[in-house]
Amino acid sequence: MGALRLIGFALIVILAVAGLDYYQQDKKNEGTLTASGYVDTIKHRFAIFDQGLDAEKAERERAKRWRAGGKPYLPDAGNGWVRRALADGDYTLDAREGPGLNNVSEAARPLARNVAVQEAEQVVRKLDRTSVVYEKGEHTLWLQVLLRKNARSNTLTGSIAQSVASLGQGGSDYAPVGVIGGVAYFQFQESRSSVITVSDRAFWAIVTATISDLETEPGFDIYKGTLGLGEEIRFKIYADAPTKEVSAFLAQLDYDGLNALLSKPVPGVGIGTIANPDSELELAAKMAELRAEFVKLRGELARLRLNNIDGLALVANSLASQYALPADTFDLTANNIKSADDLVQTGYRQGLITLMEGETEQASSGGDNMFGRLFASFGSKEAPASEAKDAGSGGFLGGLKSYFQKSDSAQAPAVRVNKDGVGFSSKCASRDAFKKCTLTGG
Repeated sequence: MGALRLIGFALIVILAVAGLDYYQQDKKNEGTLTASGYVDTIKHRFAIFDQGLDAEKAERERAKRWRAGGKPYLPDAGNGWVRRALADGDYTLDAREGPGLNNVSEAARPLARNVAVQEAEQVVRKLDRTSVVYEKGEHTLWLQVLLRKNARSNTLTGSIAQSVASLGQGGSDYAPVGVIGGVAYFQFQESRSSVITVSDRAFWAIVTATISDLETEPGFDIYKGTLGLGEEIRFKIYADAPTKEVSAFLAQLDYDGLNALLSKPVPGVGIGTIANPDSELELAAKMAELRAEFVKLRGELARLRLNNIDGLALVANSLASQYALPADTFDLTANNIKSADDLVQTGYRQGLITLMEGETEQASSGGDNMFGRLFASFGSKEAPASEAKDAGSGGFLGGLKSYFQKSDSAQAPAVRVNKDGVGFSSKCASRDAFKKCTLTGG
């Protein structure tokens, strides 16, 4: 009898819960919910639950890949290049015999040599996790892929980091060399005020297992590229190969896999993305302008939040972190000024879509790829071209004015991007068979 009473009680509870759930669902449907319709709502809610589980699983897998770093997405070999680790070579040769010991006395030289060797070992041990060396005949190429987490503006350290990152955006010593896989790459250009340093030469000696030469012109070039904004993947290259050879090598990287490491993948990035060669340098320059604009904007918003920090919220976040809660549990400004991190990310990506539309194409004709899906998802949210063109230099900040109101009813405005950049300009000139662009202003 005890078991029957338990079963009867369980049935009553189930019927009561089902009745209450039906009543709530019926209210949402204004009293028109049928029995079959109620069954459909159950199936729909289970489907949403399954989708949530799938999304959580995908995010865990992405976070795991992120922790593994970017080295798995670098080619093992190709087009004659052979891969090796940075430590696979006599990388302490310059530390033991290089010109850095010339001005050291005989008495202090053994200790100085020992210190220099330890420094080289520490450098190689650290960089071995993020970089690889490639060799092809007489040419050497060192490639670093560094993953950088996003500095959230709702934390004190994140706001300071965003503010500092926006400094020094007034110009650039790098000239564009092309858009490869949807990523803009740039080459360092020496000038009177900016040269390849002794430290650069010493590092190149580590890469090539030689003794650094401080007397002649450096026999290598430095390149860089960045994928993403805030949460980003940074590429840095030292190479003595011709620029075209370096560009051909960079085309072998797995840009689809690298882009998928980001929590918000960047539209237009993929292995098959090919830029229009006639406007490739201008496109790279404009991509740099757009990035500088949003980095500067993030810094301005971060400084605005820093100037309006709520003391109690700061203390509450500090206490929360001590009890294993997120450091941004409470808004840093007590909801006086809302964070615009997501709006900045959306605006930056929409700006890239505007720039790259008509300037790039896919090598494959298949439409089911990341490039097409991302353009479709972001393109549906894009403001009309006329609105983007008419947006002034303060258009984005002006559009955020209502967003920063204390009222909870304020709606996030449509993001408008100044396609021509804020305070930045690119100049391109043709000489012989080559075209060169530089970034100025700020």
